[in-house]
Amino acid sequence: MLKEATGLAGGALLLSPIGMPILLHGISGVVVGGAGLFVANAVINQVKSLIPIQPPPLEMNQSEE
Repeated sequence: MLKEATGLAGGALLLSPIGMPILLHGISGVVVGGAGLFVANAVINQVKSLIPIQPPPLEMNQSEE
C-alpha cells in the first residue's frame, strides 16, 4: 500500500510542473514540457551509466554441492 501511495505522490509531483504550462500556454507549453522531459531523460541515462553493474549473488544451493 505504501508503494502505491509513493508512486501516486511521485507522479503528481512530476507531472504538476509539466501539466500547467501545457494547459495554460498550448503549443509553447508542449515544447517546454518536452524539452524538460528530454533533459531529465539525458541526466538519468548519464547517472545510470555511472552506476557499476554488480553480478547477481550466487545461490546457496550451488555452494553446497
